Amino acid sequence: MRSILRRGVTRSFILSLALLATPLIVPATPAHAAWAAPVPLNMQIIGYTPGGGQLTLGRVQGTLQLDDGGNALRYDVLMCRQSSYQLPYMTIDVNVYYAGGRRYATRIGSVYPTYGSWSSEQPCYGNRATVSAELSYAGFSNVEFIVYGSTFVGQSHTIFTEDAIYYNPY
Repeated sequence: MRSILRRGVTRSFILSLALLATPLIVPATPAHAAWAAPVPLNMQIIGYTPGGGQLTLGRVQGTLQLDDGGNALRYDVLMCRQSSYQLPYMTIDVNVYYAGGRRYATRIGSVYPTYGSWSSEQPCYGNRATVSAELSYAGFSNVEFIVYGSTFVGQSHTIFTEDAIYYNPY
């Protein structure tokens, strides 16, 4: 009778140890970072004539989201060609800072969209393209979007830019 009880207690003890050790043996799945609320991403490229007049060259309108792990971002934007000579494009840099009058950054993306349909409505009133992407970069402190468009100022082809910097709160 005692050996039956010992076997029962021993089995219970071994089973308890096995259940306690299971989380240590099974590999943990990586935690998925949550996305913060979308923030607006809006930029208008303005060109200037020799007389000081303004030309609307291109526009970017959409949203940006950062993950709470501080290692990824995603954007969903509408890019518009208004009166730009070349098709507007966008670059994405992280960890932008200035030292000694010089700009430093790490480029993590370039966007050369395929412009399709024509729109006569705001904000585009020109060729348009929708672009979405998710980018990763470990531990970035900020992200800068720069949009490029161009026109002729007199005889010179001139590139104008518009930029927006977003700071990573995580």
